[in-house]
Amino acid sequence: MNANSVATHLAGALVAFALGWFLSSAGVDDSSTSASSPSAQTSNDPATALETILALDDPIDRAARLAAFLDRTDPSAALGLHEILQQKRSGLVIDETTEMLFASWWAQSDPETAFRNPVNPPWADRHPWMRTVLKEWARRDPVAAAYAVQAMPAGPLKGRIEGARTVVDEWLKLDEIPEPRALLGVIKQLEPIARSGAITHFVDSMIEDRGIDATLEFVRSIPPDELPGGSVQHEFLARTGVVLINHDIERAIAWADEQADGPAGAGVRKHLAYYWALREGRPAMEWAIALPDHPAKPTVVKRAWISFSRNHREDASEWLRSRPPEPTMRGTYIEFIRDLAETEPGEAMDLADRTVDETLRNEMRAAAGQGWMKHDPTAATAWLATAALPVELETRVRAAQNVDGT
Repeated sequence: MNANSVATHLAGALVAFALGWFLSSAGVDDSSTSASSPSAQTSNDPATALETILALDDPIDRAARLAAFLDRTDPSAALGLHEILQQKRSGLVIDETTEMLFASWWAQSDPETAFRNPVNPPWADRHPWMRTVLKEWARRDPVAAAYAVQAMPAGPLKGRIEGARTVVDEWLKLDEIPEPRALLGVIKQLEPIARSGAITHFVDSMIEDRGIDATLEFVRSIPPDELPGGSVQHEFLARTGVVLINHDIERAIAWADEQADGPAGAGVRKHLAYYWALREGRPAMEWAIALPDHPAKPTVVKRAWISFSRNHREDASEWLRSRPPEPTMRGTYIEFIRDLAETEPGEAMDLADRTVDETLRNEMRAAAGQGWMKHDPTAATAWLATAALPVELETRVRAAQNVDGT
């Protein structure tokens, strides 16, 4: 082990610079003394030396001396030195830099023991110890590191989420990804938002690093799982389609088609519809509408419409006006035509009249009548007298006049 390997775990080049500066200007060895920090004189006793270093006020001086101290200290002293960090005595600075340097030094010789003896930070959701230890461990034994994360307490308090992200990142750097069951267990235990983010990150990074074909082959190899809380396999299949949108939309569509008849087929298409329409509303809607009839098709279309109407409001309205209502979007058209009729009853009625199916057309005309009745009850009542709507729909239109007390 050398000082550089320890210092690389410090954020950026700060410690590397500081250590070089310090060694050249002051010299760090067992007998060195800083002119500006006389209390920093080191001791032959590792515990005393560590306490002296952690009492320094200057963060650059402290980090440089700590890196040099760890580089020349036998890791067999780790447990004893760890007690000093755990005590958090007044006057000793146990900051993130200290945690990262100490964790990296310890994990390079004994990651499992370092993992079992974290220094829990006094800040929320930041766990440099777990991040650093698991990074080192996953490089040496990715499967063991993955199972270690699975054994951690649930939630972010002890660093489980950050540890899982670290393990996922390190797996992506491996020349050959091991049998995925261990990693899937890590992802499975994350909270829903963190889990979806980890899967998306994993798939996207793998595509960037190894290409689409290799990534799809890996996702296809993921075994089914029947654990409570949803299937990781299904979520991988669905998230892969979402990630493909950013790389190759034609491959994303082909992926959804490939999975269509599988147990995750509906989920793959729903995810694709929603996220594609956020970017490109009209193409996503056209794709969803053109899908073969299937029990899940209305939901897929609805997901596409939600994103289309939110992110591309004017284009979505124009798209609806440009085509006759159809059964797949019955609810969407009823609401749209009803609202449109409050300000443009003529256009709303024209759109309703373009509906091909007679039963659905009457529902659309009734929706237009409801909106019209709110805006101009006299004209709407005159229209209703000649509309020849079924009795229940006529009653619905007349009732709209009394909505909200009007």
